[in-house]
Amino acid sequence: MQNQEIRGAKRSSKFKWVNWAIIGITMIVAVIYILVVDRPENIIAAIRSIKLYWLGIAGVMMLLYWLLESCVLHAVTKKLYHPQKFMDTVRTTMVGQFYNCITPFASGGQPMQAYSMVKTGVPLGIAGSSLLMRFIVYQFSLTLYSLITLIIFWNFFASRVTGLAFLSAIGFAINSLVMAGLFCIGFARGFAKKITVGTIRLLAKMHLMKHPDEKIIAAEIELDKFYEGFQLARKNAVVMAEMFLLSLLQLTVFFLIPYFLCLAFGQTHVSLFQVVAAQAFVTMVTSFVPLPGAAGGAEISFVTFFAIFMRGSNLNLSMLLWRMLTFYAPILIGGIVALGCSNESEAYMLNKCETEAQKKKLLEKADCAEKSKVS
Repeated sequence: MQNQEIRGAKRSSKFKWVNWAIIGITMIVAVIYILVVDRPENIIAAIRSIKLYWLGIAGVMMLLYWLLESCVLHAVTKKLYHPQKFMDTVRTTMVGQFYNCITPFASGGQPMQAYSMVKTGVPLGIAGSSLLMRFIVYQFSLTLYSLITLIIFWNFFASRVTGLAFLSAIGFAINSLVMAGLFCIGFARGFAKKITVGTIRLLAKMHLMKHPDEKIIAAEIELDKFYEGFQLARKNAVVMAEMFLLSLLQLTVFFLIPYFLCLAFGQTHVSLFQVVAAQAFVTMVTSFVPLPGAAGGAEISFVTFFAIFMRGSNLNLSMLLWRMLTFYAPILIGGIVALGCSNESEAYMLNKCETEAQKKKLLEKADCAEKSKVS
C-alpha cells in the first residue's frame, strides 16, 4: 500500500509539472509569435495607443464574472446550508477558478471546491449537491446561449471563418450531448445505466479499457449522484431559476471582455452583438481542447475569429491581454486564495485522486477534522 501511495504521489507530481509546463510554454509561444509576426515599432505603437479606461473596464468585467459565479454558487449553498457565509463562497469560487485553469477540461475545479467547502464547515453531502446543481445550471445556460448564438450569427461567421465555425458547431454538439446525458440520467436513470454499462463492456472487449468491473462500479456511483442532484434541483425550482438567470448574465459579462479590448485599441466601429457572438464561438471551440485552459486552441481560435474586427498588432496584443485577464489572472489570484485556504499537498492529492472512493475518503477526513475543531 505504501509503495502504491509513493508511486501515486510521483505520478501526481509528474502530471502537475506537465500541466504547468503546458501553461508556461503556451504563454512563451504566444509572446514569440507576436514578436515574430509584428515589427517592434508596430508593437510599441499599439501598446502606446491602448486606452487604459477601456482596458480597466475589461478588467472590471472579469471581477464581475467572478462575483456572479460566487452569487450563483452561494444561492444554492445558502439554500441547503443556512450558516454559509458569502465570503466563504467567494473563496471557494476562486479555488475553483485556479484548478479549472490548470487541469485538462477544467476537471480539477469541482473536487477542489468541495474540499474548500468542507474545510469551511459545509457538510460533504451538501457541498457535493451544491456543486452538482451549479454544474447542471451552467451546462444548460451555456448550451442555450450557444444555440441562440448559432441560430442568429451562423451565416455571418460561417462565411468568414469557415473551418473554425464548424468546430464551434462541434463544440456546441458536445455541450448538447452532455446536457442530453444529464436529462437522461435525471428522467431515465435505468436506461442511462444500461447504456453506460454496455459501453464500458464494449470498450473492454475491444481492449480499450482495463478493469471494467471497477469502472462500472465507479460509473454507477456517479450516475446515482447525478440522479440525486437532478431530483434536488427539481425540488428547488425557484433557486434553479435564479441561478439560471445569474448564469446568463455571467456568460454575457465574460463575453463582453473582448468588446472592451476592441474599444481599448480604438476599434469603435465594431458591433457589440457580433463581438459577444464571436467570443461565444471561441468558447464553443475551446470546450473540447484537452489541455489546461484549452492552451493553444484558445489563442488560435481568438485570433481567427477576431481577425474579423481587428488586424496586426492590435489583434495579437488583444489576444494576449484577453488571455491574461481570463486565464492567467485566475491562476494568479485563485492560486493565492487556494494556498491561503487549504493545505496545498492535501489539496493536490484530492485533485489527482483516480477513484471516487479515494476522493470520498479524503473529503470525509477533512469533514471529520472540521467537526473536531468545532467540538
